[in-house]
Amino acid sequence: MQRMKQRLELWLPVAVLAFFTFGFLVAPHDPEQVDAVRRFLPCSAEYPLGTDHLGRCVFSRLLYGGRTTLGIILLGSALIAAVGIALGLPIGSSRGKGKLALESLINAVTAVPPIAYLLIFISVMGNGVSTMLIAIVLSNFLRVVKLVKTRTEVELGKAYVLSAITSGAGKVHILFVDIVPNLLWDVLHYLLLSAADMVLTMVSFSFIGLGLGEDVIDWGVMVADLHRFIIIHPGLASYPVAAIVLCALAFHILGRRLEKVVRA
Repeated sequence: MQRMKQRLELWLPVAVLAFFTFGFLVAPHDPEQVDAVRRFLPCSAEYPLGTDHLGRCVFSRLLYGGRTTLGIILLGSALIAAVGIALGLPIGSSRGKGKLALESLINAVTAVPPIAYLLIFISVMGNGVSTMLIAIVLSNFLRVVKLVKTRTEVELGKAYVLSAITSGAGKVHILFVDIVPNLLWDVLHYLLLSAADMVLTMVSFSFIGLGLGEDVIDWGVMVADLHRFIIIHPGLASYPVAAIVLCALAFHILGRRLEKVVRA
């Protein structure tokens, strides 16, 4: 029973995220197809979640919105991990006054919440998918740099690293072959928990018009479009909200599940 629970904690969130990331491949309709005759149709075999105020398939738009929202978060997380590891390793293994200056700068920058940097980047660069991706990476990568730096300093003092040094292994080999595998779980743990916040932040920005642009389908735009009809058609706005909550919970559950592995 305990083993089944552990498997559900792992594979159910993965299934939810995979469905909303790749579900657009099986979308039954063009998400942008407008048909005024089919406005506010109820759920049916042709339209699983009905249609919206412009006659568009809500289910198709939900799946394409998942591709946009989760695609940006997953790609952004991969870039954050790559940049954070590439910069954190040499900083963590270096010595001298320069390292102290870098640490002070990183501590100062990471003291400000990521959402503040997102606001700054979006206000400067404007709306758009590339803007949101760049803003997410720039507002989060230094936290991974700080994490990797700290963990590298800890790992450098362990016996397996000292053994590698004794055997004649070079610095690059020690950092990227010996130490990096021991850091990946910590980085992934941080990114999963951060992804839950990224989902909520992205859709919130889209809802208030500071998101990905009017021509891009994402869940925040769907909520903004459909919340006006919440009295006469309450189900329409609840679909993207449910998707947002499910994906945020999925990232959070995966992060907590991985935390048990890291601490074990």
